[in-house]
This record gives sequence, structure tokens and C-alpha cells, in this order.
Amino acid sequence: MPPTIMPLFDAGALAIVLAGTVLATVARCGWHDFGAALRAIGGLVRPGFRSEANRRALAQAVQAIQRDGHHRASPALPPDRMLGLMLETYLRHGTLASLGQIRRAERALDEARRVSAAQVFCWAGELAPVFGLIGTLYGLTQLAPADSGNPAAHIMSAVSTAVLTSLYGALVAHLVCHPLASAIERRGLADEQEREALAEWFTLQIAATDSAAQARRARLRGVA
Repeated sequence: MPPTIMPLFDAGALAIVLAGTVLATVARCGWHDFGAALRAIGGLVRPGFRSEANRRALAQAVQAIQRDGHHRASPALPPDRMLGLMLETYLRHGTLASLGQIRRAERALDEARRVSAAQVFCWAGELAPVFGLIGTLYGLTQLAPADSGNPAAHIMSAVSTAVLTSLYGALVAHLVCHPLASAIERRGLADEQEREALAEWFTLQIAATDSAAQARRARLRGVA
């Protein structure tokens, strides 16, 4: 570590802030939501919504439905979970109403997960400065000189811990927690926009296919 950075690093002060922030955040949101928020961070480093692969799968599904009908068609499901459930639901029930229901339900579920994960890091961002202050108070309690050794060095170490814990609390909040909350929100909204665009296209294609099928049946009844 460069010499200019060394005075700014205090493992004990950093441990107070990080451990306290994690424990307080877990106490507020619970292990389940905390674990889901950590998994959301993992999602940030993976590729986002696979637009091309999902578009291709839905186009092939529409062709299969137009050719064979929804009862006999057996297309491959899109890689996206929500789009796959939409297609699977339509193949099973064959109605636009059921397709719309699963679409709304999955959209609400994804939004709830995204908001919950972002909220966990917003809470962590609120709590980190608090534990920076707690670390400062802890450092101030260590100002009393030790019975042996160098009293001046002991006092300077305690002052350093007191100052650095407040610094670490602010840095963890504004350079880690709040940016992660914003990143989760941005990624989720971007994926949702692309997913909804494909879901809307698929719905329109299915509606046109159903209308054409109804028109053909009406003509056949007229001929009969």
C-alpha cells in the first residue's frame, strides 16, 4: 500500500463500521432480504436481459403457434423466466386473458424484488455513518493513556481511530451502499423495459393470430 495511503487505513476502525452496518442491516431487513440483496449484486456483474435470444425464441414460438395452433405447438421457451411463463401459460390455456394475468403478476414480483434489494442497500447507507459515529465514540473512550508504553502514541492512535471510523462510515455509505442501490434499480428498470417491449410484441402477435383464426372459422361456418 502506498505510504500516502497507509495513515488512512485502520483495520479496526473499518471492522467496526462494516460489521456494525451488516449486523444492523440484517436486524432491520432479515437474512432473507439481505441474502436476496447480495444475489442482486451478483446479477450486476452478469450480462443483463438477453434481448436477441428472447426475441428469436418468441418469433419461433409465434411461427409454431400460427402453423400448428397453441394446443399442438411445442416451441422452445425463451431464456427469460417471465417470457417463458407467458408462453407456457398461453400454450396451456390459449387465451389472451391468462397471458395478461401471468405478465402482470411476474412484473409485480420482479418490481418487488428489485425494490426490496435496493431498499436493503439504502438502509445500509443510512446505518454506515451511524456506526462511523459509534466508532468515533469508541475511539474517544481510548484516549486515556496506557499505564505503560508511549502515552502520546496511544492517544494519537485513539484519535486516529475516532476520526477514521467517521470517514469510513461516510465512504461506505456514499461510495458503496447508495451506488449499489442505484445500480440495482437501473439494471432492473432497463431489463424490465426490454422485457416489456418483447412481451407487448408477443401479445400483439398472438392477438392477430387469434383474430385470423376466428375469421377463418367464421368463413368456414358460412360456407357450411
